[in-house]
Amino acid sequence: MKKSNRTVTMLIVILLLMGTVLAACSSNNEPANSLEADNAPNESPSDTPADPNKPPVELTMFVDATWYPFQDWTGEIPEAITKATGVKPKITVATDDKQLALMVASGDLPDIVLSFNWTLMSDGNLSHPYNEIFPKYAPEVQFDPIKELVNTAKDGNYYAIRNDFSTEAEWQANPYAHMMVPGLTLRKDILEEIGNPEIKSLADLDRVFATVKSKYPEMSPLILNPFWKRQYFDAQFGAAGGGFVDQDGELKFYLRQPEILKSMLYMNSLYRNGYITSENFAYKNESETEQMMMASKGFAYTWVYSGADRMNATAKDKDFTFVQLAEPLGPNASIMSTGTGGLGLYVTRSNEKLEDTVKFLKYLYSEEGWRTAQWGIEGKDWNMNPAGFPEFTFDMNDVEALKQKGVYWWGVPTETGVGMALSGYKAGSETTRQGEQYSKIIKFNPAIGMVNPASGSPEQIIRTNIDTMVSTEVTKIYLAPTEAEAIAAFDELVAKAEKIGMSKLEAWANEQYGPLKEKYDSLAK
Repeated sequence: MKKSNRTVTMLIVILLLMGTVLAACSSNNEPANSLEADNAPNESPSDTPADPNKPPVELTMFVDATWYPFQDWTGEIPEAITKATGVKPKITVATDDKQLALMVASGDLPDIVLSFNWTLMSDGNLSHPYNEIFPKYAPEVQFDPIKELVNTAKDGNYYAIRNDFSTEAEWQANPYAHMMVPGLTLRKDILEEIGNPEIKSLADLDRVFATVKSKYPEMSPLILNPFWKRQYFDAQFGAAGGGFVDQDGELKFYLRQPEILKSMLYMNSLYRNGYITSENFAYKNESETEQMMMASKGFAYTWVYSGADRMNATAKDKDFTFVQLAEPLGPNASIMSTGTGGLGLYVTRSNEKLEDTVKFLKYLYSEEGWRTAQWGIEGKDWNMNPAGFPEFTFDMNDVEALKQKGVYWWGVPTETGVGMALSGYKAGSETTRQGEQYSKIIKFNPAIGMVNPASGSPEQIIRTNIDTMVSTEVTKIYLAPTEAEAIAAFDELVAKAEKIGMSKLEAWANEQYGPLKEKYDSLAK
C-alpha cells in the first residue's frame, strides 16, 4: 500500500488475515449510535481546554508505516487537535519496515510510537503501561474491560488500546456500522453488456468469467490485488486465511482446515481456466493493479467492500463504473472475526512529558477527539443523522480533500471498528450494499486473536517461519498445471509446516486459549 488512497486497506490487512466483519445489521431508523461507550472518558475532553496563550508542547512521534500519507502535523484538523490539547506532535514516518527494530535496539525512541507491532512495543522496558499512566494523569478515563483484556500483555499490563476493534455488543448497537470485509469489484458496463447474469454461486461466477474471456480476449477476467489475493474466496468457503481456528473447542493452525484447501484449489482452477495470469502473482504494488483496472485490462478485482466506491472516485473521468458483488456466494460463506486491533499508540520510556501526552491521548480516544481527527469539524464537515451515522459535506473517498484537511488518518490511530465503519456508511452505496449482506454471516471470537506468541519466543519463531514458508510456496498450488498436482503441492506445504513445528505451535496455543476464552466469555456476557 504505497499510495495514500490505499492506506485504509493496509490498516486492515492484518485484521483480515484473521477475519473481521460486522456482527449485526438492522433496517430500523431508531437512533442506534452508541459510540460514547467505546472509549470515551467520563468527562468531556474540553472540560480543561488548552491555554491559548501558551505555545504548544512538542512531542516526537514515530509512525511505523512507510505508506502513511502525512509527513507532518499540518492542516485544519491537526490544528484543531492542538488547540484542544495544547500538544503538537513532531512527525517522523518510517522509511522501511526495519527502522523501528533498529531504534529499539539502539535505545533511540521518540515520545510516542504508532505501530502495528504490538508484541514488540508491549514491553515494560520500552513503553509505559496505559493502566499506570491514565489512572495517574487522567483517572476519569475508563476503557471498555474487553478492550483492556484483548490488549493485555503477558505481564498483565496493557500498553495501548489498538485501533479498529469494537466489541460485539458495540457492533450490535450500531446497525449502520458495517465492518470492512474482502470484496469483489466488477465492471458494471460489461455486466450489462453480457446480460446481467445471475451470480449466486462460485459456479455462476465461473460462467461469467468464461463469458468475459470469450467476448473480451484483451481483458483479464480477474485481477488480484497483491494484498487481497485469496481472502474473498476464503470467505466464500468459510475458511480462515491465517492464524488459528477453533475446531470443537481446540485451536488448530489454519492449514488444517478442509476449507482452506478448497479455497486454494479454487484459485488454481482460476489459473488453469485462464481467468487469472501467472504474472499477477509477481505484482507487489497495489497501485499497479488498480491502474490496470483503470486501463480496462481487467473485468473483476479482488479488494475490499469499498472497492467499487473508491475506484469510482478514481474513475471520475472514465466512461465506465464499478459495482460490488454484494451477496455471499452460497450457504458455506462465513467469516470469523478474531481481530483484536491493529495500530497502537505507545508511550515510550523516553517520554518525559507524560502528563501532556496523556492529555493528548485522552482527547484522541474520546468521542469528540477521534471524530474530529477522522471525520472533521462537526457542523462543517459532517453532521450526525438522528439514526446514528455521519453525513459528510465532502466526499470521504476524495483523497486530495482528505489530505488538504489533514483529516481521517490522524483519527485512524484511535478509531474504533465501529467508528471506522461508520465513516463508510452511505445508504445505497456499493460499500453499504455489501456490508449489509455480509453482516449476516459473521461470528466473533477475539479470544483466538489474543493467542499471540511473545516477540522472540520459540513459538513466535515457528509461526513466522511457517508464514514465510507459505508465502513463498503457496504459489506452487495456484499455478499447478492440474488439480492433482495442486493437491500434491498443498500436501507438501502442510508437511513442511509440520516439519517447522506446526504441532508444537498448536500445543502451545491451546495452553493459552482456554483461560483467555473463559475470561473473554465472562466479560462478553
